[in-house]
Amino acid sequence: MHNDCIAIRLRLPGLVVVESEEWADRIEVVARYSNQEAVCPRCGRSTWQIHQWRQQRKRDIRVWAKPVWILLWKRRFRCRRCRKVFTEEDPACGRFRRTTRRLRRQVAKEAEEAPVRAVARWQGVSEGLVQRSWLEAHPPPARDGPPVFLGLDAFCVARPREMWTGFWDLDRGAPLDLVSGEGQRQVEAVLDGLPRPEQVQAVTMDLHEPYRQAVQMVLPGAAIVADKFHVVALAQHALREVRRGRRQRGNLAWLLDRGVERLNAEETRRLGVALAGQPELARAWALKEGLRSFYRSPTRDEAVHDLDAWLRAAWNSGLPPFRRLAGTVQSWRKEILNYWPFRLTNALVEGKHNRVKTMKRRAYGYRNRRVFLLRFLNLVHTD
Repeated sequence: MHNDCIAIRLRLPGLVVVESEEWADRIEVVARYSNQEAVCPRCGRSTWQIHQWRQQRKRDIRVWAKPVWILLWKRRFRCRRCRKVFTEEDPACGRFRRTTRRLRRQVAKEAEEAPVRAVARWQGVSEGLVQRSWLEAHPPPARDGPPVFLGLDAFCVARPREMWTGFWDLDRGAPLDLVSGEGQRQVEAVLDGLPRPEQVQAVTMDLHEPYRQAVQMVLPGAAIVADKFHVVALAQHALREVRRGRRQRGNLAWLLDRGVERLNAEETRRLGVALAGQPELARAWALKEGLRSFYRSPTRDEAVHDLDAWLRAAWNSGLPPFRRLAGTVQSWRKEILNYWPFRLTNALVEGKHNRVKTMKRRAYGYRNRRVFLLRFLNLVHTD
């Protein structure tokens, strides 16, 4: 025991310090709860009769860079009315917990910015405790009701092609679930677990056949909306196939990909001059812009007319990439036209998943998939 020492308050609810001792590598505090009675969980009556004392070892936050261990004397009471024996409550730590609540809160706060392994090393605890502390501090958000509009999208976690699928509530901008894989079986399992699935009106997705089959199987009453961005991206890809990756003079490749309404007068003139000498590329560019302008149709009836006209032009263009694209658009015709009644896109989902991919690249990948899921939830909760 040190002769020249100072004392600080323990600041844990209800605990009374009996004695304390400081060692070279730790501080030990003997404590007990100050209440003299406890309420019986069976009959609800208060009792003061103590049946047994037990000492438990609890971990607390560091003081002066030393871990603090609380040797807590817990009492087991015997109810004088119904004779039930029970253990008193532990508000400082929680039921069946060996760490204090404030230690877990501190660990969870550090885990928001630092890797799980680093936080575990700093605090001298296990990685599992760090993960559990974070999940305790960030419970799933309460839902006001069943989702009405869903967004589905997959993103790559590791190569070669390890894909995960995210499910998002488009109304609230909140995640519903995240599963490994992008197959029909995985999607059906999540959709089966939705509360009141009959309330779902529409589901947006890219042009991925397993997603469509899963939604049609589990949510037959929901409309499927093909994401506008992915449809236009297919036209961009077909244009690049026609160009065959040949290097264009100046920034012509950039002008070809950019929307015509975003070009200034000089850029429009340069693009027209370049396309005048390449009729095949000019037809491909016109088809790409035609599909983009199709989405500016004010009503569904006009959209049907414009889509039929675009399909005829694509079939008659003589360009194999756009003929293949026309077949894809024809097979997803109903889902593409569902954009007009709902005006839904996967923009929110794509933005969230892009942040997740950025997080993955910053960490140079994650070997532990549970830690990756924890970082994903951390990113969502702190967004």
